[in-house]
Amino acid sequence: MSWWRRLITGSRMDQELDAEVRFHFDLLVAEKVRSGVSEDEARRRTRLEFGGLEKVKENCRESRGTMWVASVLQDIRFGLRQFQSNPGVTFVAVLSLALGIGATTVVFSVIYAVLINPYPYKGADRMVHVHVLDGTAFLTDLLLSSTQFQQFKNDRVLDGAIAVDKETMATGGDLPESVSAGYLSSNAFDVFGVPPVLGREFSEVDTQDALHPANVIVLAYPYWKAHYGGSADVIGKSLELDHANYTIIGVLPKRFAWWPTSDVYLPLRFSSDPNRTAMVFARIKPGVTYPGAQAELQASINELAKQTPDRYPKDFKIQLVPLNDIFVGSFAGTLFVLLGAVGLLLVIGCANVSILLLARGASRQHELAVRAAIGASRTRIVRQLLTESVVLSLAGGTLGIALAYVGVGMVARLLPSHTFPGEASFQVNLPVLFFATSIAILTGVIFGLWPAFHFSNPQLNAVLQASSRKLAGSVGSMRTHRVLIAGQVSLILVLMAGAGAAVRSLYQLIHAPLGYDPNNVGCITISLRDGAFMHWENRVTYYDQLRQKVGSTPGILSVAIAQTFLPPVSRYATSAEIRGSIGGSKLLTLQEVSAEFFPTLRIPLLGGRLWTKYETLHGAHVAVINLAMAKHYWADKDAIGRMIHVDALGSQTTWALAAPGNDGWVQVLGVVGDTPNNGLSDPVSPAIYVPYTLALSDGVDLVMRTRGDPLNYIRAIREKIHAIDADQTTSEVTTAEQRLDSEALSGERFIATVFLSFGFLGLALGAVGLYSVVSYVVSQRAHEFAIRMALGAGRAHVICMVVRSFAMALAIGGGTGIAASLALNKFLRQWIDGNVRDPLMLSAVILIFLSVVIVSSLIPARRASGIDPMQLLRTE
Repeated sequence: MSWWRRLITGSRMDQELDAEVRFHFDLLVAEKVRSGVSEDEARRRTRLEFGGLEKVKENCRESRGTMWVASVLQDIRFGLRQFQSNPGVTFVAVLSLALGIGATTVVFSVIYAVLINPYPYKGADRMVHVHVLDGTAFLTDLLLSSTQFQQFKNDRVLDGAIAVDKETMATGGDLPESVSAGYLSSNAFDVFGVPPVLGREFSEVDTQDALHPANVIVLAYPYWKAHYGGSADVIGKSLELDHANYTIIGVLPKRFAWWPTSDVYLPLRFSSDPNRTAMVFARIKPGVTYPGAQAELQASINELAKQTPDRYPKDFKIQLVPLNDIFVGSFAGTLFVLLGAVGLLLVIGCANVSILLLARGASRQHELAVRAAIGASRTRIVRQLLTESVVLSLAGGTLGIALAYVGVGMVARLLPSHTFPGEASFQVNLPVLFFATSIAILTGVIFGLWPAFHFSNPQLNAVLQASSRKLAGSVGSMRTHRVLIAGQVSLILVLMAGAGAAVRSLYQLIHAPLGYDPNNVGCITISLRDGAFMHWENRVTYYDQLRQKVGSTPGILSVAIAQTFLPPVSRYATSAEIRGSIGGSKLLTLQEVSAEFFPTLRIPLLGGRLWTKYETLHGAHVAVINLAMAKHYWADKDAIGRMIHVDALGSQTTWALAAPGNDGWVQVLGVVGDTPNNGLSDPVSPAIYVPYTLALSDGVDLVMRTRGDPLNYIRAIREKIHAIDADQTTSEVTTAEQRLDSEALSGERFIATVFLSFGFLGLALGAVGLYSVVSYVVSQRAHEFAIRMALGAGRAHVICMVVRSFAMALAIGGGTGIAASLALNKFLRQWIDGNVRDPLMLSAVILIFLSVVIVSSLIPARRASGIDPMQLLRTE
């Protein structure tokens, strides 16, 4: 049985106990024989004195166990003194383990919350959005009337379907507040399978009369906490919304945040009007594939479309989109790239610990030899080093766990809000924490014990006769150090190249041309009450009154109306037909605005003219296009006067009223400058601007340019709107700069921040590891350097010797890292929009890395060159 197995099983202890007991037994027998007692009688008497061999062995065992515990405590105390005598090494080793454990756990916990378990709903992985495609462009989510929804939800490939709508309502009292109200079909909570934290949820019992459901309401968790202080006696109370009283019957759990995220949820009121529609979501039956379900539902919806053909474009297609894809999309790949980056950081940290512990262990060779010379067994020495390694690893693991719990909350706050669902719960993932901690602790134990394997049974005479400063076993230990450093360098360069690419990408986005001026531009959303202004003329008049009234506020320079998002994104794209062109339907970005939109955002008019106020109020069939569209479709020809059919303008619903005579055809009046409509990183798409009155929605944005910060005008704006309609609710004012940051820069800023943090942490760990090894080499070769300098070698020669000993490892690691970074360029560009092959960026990364490496190497090398040869040789 090998020595380490005997250490674990304790068989050597039993053998030692047997030998010790027999020795004392024979000694007592011999004494009695010398006193004149026969040998048999002496053995009999001795057995009686011992009280049985097993009892003696048990007593010895207990004594030995107490001694073993005391010995372990002594090992721990000695190890702590060792750590105290080398605080720098201890601090760096613990921090390296902690950063690797903490960062890995944080990133995977975010991935788990956003990608693996983002929703609390039953069968969430089978829930889908049903998109309607207008030719090749996304038009809208599936919208169905009451009767159509009843047919749809019973489709044989579905395991459930719900209908949803949303409205902004106002509370009662002298100072009404806006409340976001979500309407859900009566079967919704059965489909979700999420029980309430208080009370109950509404069901089909509350909606027996689908046209007039019971006035019951369920509160969302944040609204309950904010407005009722989390009180349990809220059940049964009344809440006044839009001059009607609703009875609170339940409170939803914290993770329930179904889109559209709302403050309260009410039963959906269905209508016999075929134009009164609601958005539909579905859940596919287990075992049904997405292509199969999509083909089946396409046939079903084709039949439903025959009932209301005006609401569906020609040759429309449906597409099933998994629930989480809308929120996460391509950001999922970015998160996995971050996981790879933090994995590199964990490996770098473990390599750093390995380098430090190997260097520290080799420097203790003389100490281990002395311990062996005065009687310490190999088992005893191994146990001492094992105890020290475990204590060091546990310290790093404990700090790593603390960093993980703190870091998850920090990263969750840094994540762009539009990249994860509101239901996501960011908590430390325990299996990953256990895995990362185990890897880091195992690394510490293995490389902490490595010196024991080499030095716990040394050639005592050779070691004790040698100087404690002389490098023994240098070939093997130095080879290991060089391999670890080369691997660490390559990983650091890959990490830094990714960080550089992300930062470079963010810099380019920040300095990208916008084509408009976002400074001092604010936006406020106006949502009409359900059933308000149902005639086109009345709605046009009301919106124009709001625009003029808000525009009369002192300090507001101009006001426009828009049914689109502010740049750098647009609301949606649509297929279109250009009269006289060849090639079928074209894909255009549709922007529905008033003519004041262009001077308010300071978008230049490049040719032709804008439509007039008269044309806006009468729903004229006119348009302007952006420069990208003019160049794409007409090149050197004049685009003014061209006729375009915009497919998305023709349909009419209760929430989008088409202008009289609107057939979708518009005439181009002018060309305006380009503004980003697909974010800042993608090229500007061909875009067409039409009067917002052509298809008048029940919600618009007031876009205003102010003198100073738009947020300073919130109260004045609301007073103006309240003067026209006391029941009109408004959203919070947001600025164009806020939207630019959240919709175009927040994702890139997050990626750049995290990659840059990981890159510099890895660089710092690598620098400390290199510094430690070079310092170790200097200390071990101090005698050699003293002799060389005594024989006439200069300081520069000594410095070159030190640096040259690791130059090959650094060169190999650097070359491997650069090659790996270039090879990964295509993969990285797909997820972080950065170019690792950018010469300027790559040069900056290499320059920073070389600077750190040179400083890390030269500091101990200069210390070596400053040795006083005579003083050192006198001490040897």
